[in-house]
Amino acid sequence: MTALAYHKGDLMTSEELGASIRTNPTVIRRLISKLVDAGLLTSFKGKAGGVKLAKAPKEISLRDVYVAITDKKLIATPDKEPFKNCVVSCSMKKLMCELVDGIENNSMDYLGGIRLSDLTSKIAK
Repeated sequence: MTALAYHKGDLMTSEELGASIRTNPTVIRRLISKLVDAGLLTSFKGKAGGVKLAKAPKEISLRDVYVAITDKKLIATPDKEPFKNCVVSCSMKKLMCELVDGIENNSMDYLGGIRLSDLTSKIAK
């Protein structure tokens, strides 16, 4: 997303984006699909196709990107059955869920305050 913001509306392919962050273009295509569904990218098919931002970089927060590409919490909570004879074990799921919710809320607030334009303004030219 930062590469797309930096290139100011130019179409980029999954191969170019993959090379930029040194990952397989297939990984990029999976992310692109989610970002298109979220309305953050516009995709153009064909030989001269590619993707570009669907909004201005100042209108896209890192929270928007994070929510679009992930479907799980930042930190997993316990999913095992507690040991019934231990009050600590029986309390841990509730305690950890409260902690994780707090971390998640703080992280989302933080990411919501950072725009793609903030990142591109810090790129050395």
